[in-house]
Amino acid sequence: MNIRFQTPHQYLFIHRHVKHLLLLWKKEHKRNLYIVEDESTEALTLRFPGDTYAEMVLQEIEPIFFQRLETDEETFLATLGATFEYGKRLMAMYVHPERPQTDLYFFEVRDEQIKEIADEEYPLVVQAFMLEYPDLFANP
Repeated sequence: MNIRFQTPHQYLFIHRHVKHLLLLWKKEHKRNLYIVEDESTEALTLRFPGDTYAEMVLQEIEPIFFQRLETDEETFLATLGATFEYGKRLMAMYVHPERPQTDLYFFEVRDEQIKEIADEEYPLVVQAFMLEYPDLFANP
């Protein structure tokens, strides 16, 4: 069975070592969260995790999911690609909407907000991410 969602707002991300699919339905102001059970180039196998799990994850990620980032070249709306632990701190990796395989940005998550990582620590955070998810993205 092939199912296609009629919303352009479909976001894959990893949170707490679990890959998720978030669907946003703008007209209905509704959101759906699924766990990605299996993934191939042609299909995703999804599982609905239940309302309690979905609400818990959404409560954790919604304040940080979309972020307006500014570089020397542009300002853009980035989306959360993954969360991961570095030391005992929660880190977030964001992707550029037009270049999600190559333009990755890392921040620390504190008090439901993202904070910049010190310049000397940034390469270590990127390296920790790549060790944890070596196949996820081409290069940060």
